Amino acid sequence: MVKSPTPDQSTPDDMPSSIATASRGGSKTRSAVMFVVSMILLVGAGYFVYSATDGLDGVWGSIKSAPWWMIVLIVLGPMGNHVSVALCLQALQSRHGKVGLIEMYVLVGSAWLFNYMPMRPGLIGRIGYHKSINNIRLRDSLESSVWSGILAGIANGLMLPIAFVMMMVPEENAAWSLLLPFVPVVVAFVVSMLLSGPKKKLIVLALAYRQLDVIVWLGRYWLAFEVLGLDVSIGDIAVISAVSQLASLMPLTGSGIGFREWAVGLMASAGGHAMGRAMAGDLINRAAETLVVVPVGLICTALVARHWRGVRDGRIVLETGLAEDDSGTNAEDEDESRDSREQDQPVG
Repeated sequence: MVKSPTPDQSTPDDMPSSIATASRGGSKTRSAVMFVVSMILLVGAGYFVYSATDGLDGVWGSIKSAPWWMIVLIVLGPMGNHVSVALCLQALQSRHGKVGLIEMYVLVGSAWLFNYMPMRPGLIGRIGYHKSINNIRLRDSLESSVWSGILAGIANGLMLPIAFVMMMVPEENAAWSLLLPFVPVVVAFVVSMLLSGPKKKLIVLALAYRQLDVIVWLGRYWLAFEVLGLDVSIGDIAVISAVSQLASLMPLTGSGIGFREWAVGLMASAGGHAMGRAMAGDLINRAAETLVVVPVGLICTALVARHWRGVRDGRIVLETGLAEDDSGTNAEDEDESRDSREQDQPVG
């Protein structure tokens, strides 16, 4: 992702430089520590799954015997999250400037890859892009990112009571309960159409897209657990999915690496399910994300870089043309001034 051209680090203008430098240094240290912790947790999760599943023999056997369409949907599942998050951010950023839908999709794809690194460079690069290309202020882009996190928390919070209702639905009506997660989406779309203020309308619309993201995660966990042969009710999966995504909101770590795996395992264990196999299900989803994010992220980054260069070169050409026009106008003015002086000189 292209880095922001020396963006304001959101420190007050009157803050002494030494304090600002120390603050940034402390932030980098915390991020590095959190990254190391998340890697330790991820490795620990892998070792726990390896020990709990007889060296992954049971996991590999389940994957090999699973229907091909389930494997395809598991691999394509992260693309659904990509689309829903891009729609959410596009709605939020549209309150401050014009950002195309495809443009946001490409930006989110690039940031998705780079956000796996410490300090979330993908987020920083995307905000820098909006400032340089879309003329959206840094604080407005940061505000939109904060709103995206808040809406993610609200969407997952709404899923928890829905999950408990789904648990109480009789078995013969379980199929109908699958419609319950879509209720907040429909409500949000209707409310967004009824609101008069454009900014409020876009925030509610962004919430609808975030709720769709939660539903995609619900489907991804259902697929992973089905592949592994885990008998988990849709209500339990909804709770596990919601807790998983709340763990993903952990600051300074990309996609909740390490924290998400343990949150899924502990929540499944609390529901009476095999902790190791549940964590294996989350690792399957993590592997699918990796398979998708690397090629998608690289392609999107190349597209962002090409667009950035094109806009920059276009501006250079425009500025050069304006400068030439200005110089030509100045020369003509000088010629006219010289001619007028020669005409005004006395004769003889």
